[in-house]
Amino acid sequence: MATSLNSPDGGPLYKGVQRALMEQLASGELKPGQLIPSERQLAIEFSVSIGTLRKAIDELVENRILIRQQGKGTYVASHDRERLLFYFFHVVPQKGAKSYPLVEFVFFHKSTADAEAAARLNIAVGTPTLHIRNKLSLQGAVVLVDDITLDLARFAGLSAAQFKERPNTIYNLYQEVFGITVVRTEERLRAEAASIDHAKLLKIKPGMPVLTIRRTAIDMRDEPVELRISTVNTAAHEYFAELL
Repeated sequence: MATSLNSPDGGPLYKGVQRALMEQLASGELKPGQLIPSERQLAIEFSVSIGTLRKAIDELVENRILIRQQGKGTYVASHDRERLLFYFFHVVPQKGAKSYPLVEFVFFHKSTADAEAAARLNIAVGTPTLHIRNKLSLQGAVVLVDDITLDLARFAGLSAAQFKERPNTIYNLYQEVFGITVVRTEERLRAEAASIDHAKLLKIKPGMPVLTIRRTAIDMRDEPVELRISTVNTAAHEYFAELL
């Protein structure tokens, strides 16, 4: 049976195809790493032309939600170390190439949403949350401290051991265990003074200037799923993002 592609704003048909595919991805009907049906099959399913279907898929490939493999087909993107490094990690040495950081667990505890977390995660102030802290090293030196806030209701059952012992990236854990796929992030940067706790982990003096990156991770339904505040020692490192 054909899926309804009606758009409330009267947008182009291919956008309706995109929304339908995104809903299949969000619901788990199409899973990470899975080969999606052929363009012909999908065109029949959605009752659209091959050209309309292809335009929808092209844009999803452009946005790295789907991945084309020459001679094999189109697959649902799966989070892994390479995807993290090239699409979501933006701290690099002032001299030298980007490399994958060593991530070390600091703490994991239950908390409640403050005003910032509530606004970023679209939840009420005081909502039960998880607060997780990691420290990240590059070339043997701690360069970043990540403070992650999650809505406890969306990640019910997540334990410190499960988080600490994950076999892959954090976003892969969200995807594989909770069915939550991060497809994009919004980041805001500002200069601040290092707190006592962060300074200790970064091995700098409290009050020294640091870069803070406030990142909100967005899922396939365009909903915020994670607030991550990264505190960066920029004495020998800097923020780098390649805009495509």
